[in-house]
Amino acid sequence: MAGGGRYNANSQPQHVAGGDGVPLLVRAGEAVPLDRRRSVVVADYGSSQGRNSLVPMGAAIEQLRSRLGADVPISIFHTDLPGNDFAALFTTLETDPQSYLSGAANVFAYAAGRSFYERLFPVEHVAIGWSSITVHWLSSAPVPLREHIFSPLGDVQERAAYAARAAEDWQRFLGHRLAELEQDGQLVVVGSGADEHGRSGAEGLMDLANDALREMVAENALSRDEYEQMLVPTYYRTLGEFIVPLGKRTAAGSFELEECSETDLADPLWASYEQSGDILAYAAGVAEFLRAFSEPSLFGAIATERSPQAAAKLADEFYGRVREAVAKQPAKARCNWRLVLLRLAKRS
Repeated sequence: MAGGGRYNANSQPQHVAGGDGVPLLVRAGEAVPLDRRRSVVVADYGSSQGRNSLVPMGAAIEQLRSRLGADVPISIFHTDLPGNDFAALFTTLETDPQSYLSGAANVFAYAAGRSFYERLFPVEHVAIGWSSITVHWLSSAPVPLREHIFSPLGDVQERAAYAARAAEDWQRFLGHRLAELEQDGQLVVVGSGADEHGRSGAEGLMDLANDALREMVAENALSRDEYEQMLVPTYYRTLGEFIVPLGKRTAAGSFELEECSETDLADPLWASYEQSGDILAYAAGVAEFLRAFSEPSLFGAIATERSPQAAAKLADEFYGRVREAVAKQPAKARCNWRLVLLRLAKRS
């Protein structure tokens, strides 16, 4: 994600989506066994810069504390990729008024810089796991997308390759979490989902972005080869794709589906626009939202091959064009995200 706190400042849809999962997280805190505890570990898988984790982690702590009393330590581990802006995360934990550390006793915060498609904790170390708006990111892009940057809008063969990689990644994610969770531990996932046609609800915005890049190619600001390296390595699973692997037994046990639901996420940026009528503010907000999650993926290779300065200049140009396109077609940029909410329990 974009550094310098940009993701924290421009991830309102992700923030709202996480809120939909908080009731499941509270129920996870009610269900997890806590007898004779000396400590409790909660894992936040895919924390980014931390803002969107504050309320969920605070809710988990409050529920656990109501059962544990004041003397049992609670440790929160935030995990993300090595290149994550962990400085922004720890600054947020220290200074944000909503931080779960504010005024807390016996609560401790840590971070791990490694992909959640790998093992992150010792065997049976985690009581509760939480992952919100993260598992649509793939471990890597299986194939280039020749004519688009967004896998739901790729061709048939490209989409099939992304579906296969997503299935493998989801199996890996679940397998590692099974190993890490205590017996009867709980895992809550708020996932970016797809409808039966594989559409995420953001296709209009991503078409505007793709058109802006293609304009830059036509004007020789980008080469065709550079454009074909640009993509956002995500895949949006249907509800069926989420639940197919559940219940399969491994040496570590299996996941039992405790709760499962789908919901649509109203676009908070669009809601603000409807209230204010400020088209320029809306266009700027959408462009910054897009930049916060897509810039490293789209412009990382250019930063390596040209220079970081050249990549930054091209990124400024691109997101400026997106802003202009959104101002001309505001409704096309409106996102109607689909969410899948899961609460899983580890069973032997």
